[in-house]
This record gives sequence, structure tokens and C-alpha cells, in this order.
Amino acid sequence: MASTRTTSPRRPRPVRRPVGVRLTSGARRQHLIHVAADLMTRHGVDAVLLGDVATAGGVSRQLVYKFFPSRQALIRAVLEDFADALTQEFGRRLMHGLPANLEEATHVFVEAVCETIEAKGAGPWHLMDSKGPDPDLGRLGQGIMQKLIVPWHGRISRVTGMDERDATIVARMLVAAGRAVLDLWCAGEVSREEAVRFAARGVSALLEAFPTAPATAAPRRLRPAARGPRRRGSRPSRD
Repeated sequence: MASTRTTSPRRPRPVRRPVGVRLTSGARRQHLIHVAADLMTRHGVDAVLLGDVATAGGVSRQLVYKFFPSRQALIRAVLEDFADALTQEFGRRLMHGLPANLEEATHVFVEAVCETIEAKGAGPWHLMDSKGPDPDLGRLGQGIMQKLIVPWHGRISRVTGMDERDATIVARMLVAAGRAVLDLWCAGEVSREEAVRFAARGVSALLEAFPTAPATAAPRRLRPAARGPRRRGSRPSRD
């Protein structure tokens, strides 16, 4: 019996210090974000300190402060960079064809998450659902995650006929289910293909527990009332 090969996400390429290359301001800022994301993935969010980022990036601490006045500003930039990359990857995949239902949309979205994790590292993804000791970072990560799932509220509402409040709750349930499978992939316990398949099936099974919105029937046209037979020689009465 063939065994299923399980692989964790490929680690992003090591961050190389730009030697002898003068970077533009935007490129330098992006490089520091990459350095911070790499530290976050390898050692956790506690390793993302401005001094350590400066050392790993081969720049002075003053230069890091120039772009990020605080540690929270740097972590916010890392999360926003991850979210932007995920949104672009999801949009790129949708260009090949719009999903026919939520299960197909979930398949595309999870594939986009996997691709982004392999490009940016798993650290930012894990921080988006952080329930660690730092409540400020937890709120920051969850706020960015919320922006990512807001577009799903309308899709869920159209499929199930739910109001906005119920669709928001179901969207959070779907994200929790998807995260559970992606965590297994990040830990190397399931393959990427299995993670995508299980996430899509989980969404389908969850939505089956809710009634589907009935199809809207076309309005019926009222026929004019039938008039009785007209007698010969009779004229319509006048008031």
C-alpha cells in the first residue's frame, strides 16, 4: 500500500544581505519586512525586535526606526504585506475561472494561502489568529484577518439566505476549520493536496447544516378579468 507523502511548507529563501547594492527607499523597506517575516517564521513573533531585524538585515537600528517607529508598526507591516500577497494570489487564481460554488471558492482560497505561506513564511499566517500573551498583537492580527474574510460574508449570505450577522458567524467557523487543516500542513502531518481537499470538504459539510436560499421565482403576470359575452345591439352603459 503506497504511503501518502506529507510535507510541510517549503521555507522561504534565506534573506540575503544586499552587499554593494544601493536600494531605493521602497526596496529597503520591503527588505526589512522580509527579514522580520523570516525571523517570525523561524523563531516566533518574540524574535521580531527592531535590533535583531537590523542585525539580520545588515543595517543600523536607526535605519529600521526610519521606516518603522515601533515594533508594532513593523509587525503590522509584515501582516499587511502577507495579506496583500494573499489577496493578489487569490485574485490571480480567479482569473482562470470563477468558482461555481463556495466549495470551489474555498479550494482556490486555500491554495492561495498555501502559496503565500510558502512565499512569505508561516509566521505571519499564525499571528493572524494569535491568542498569545500580547493582546495588542492579537487584536492586530485578528483585525487584518477579518478584512480578508469580509468579502465572504456576501457569498455565504447569497448561498444560504442568511442575514449579515449569521453569515459573519459562519464565515468565522469556516476560517477556523480551514486554519485547523492548514496548521496540520504547516506541522508536516498532512500534504498540501490533503489540506486543500479536507478544507473544501469541511466547508461543504458545514454549509449543508444550513438551509439553502430558495430560488427567487419570477413574478406572475395577472391576466385581465374575463368579460362576459356581449349581446348584440347592446351598448356599454354610461354613468
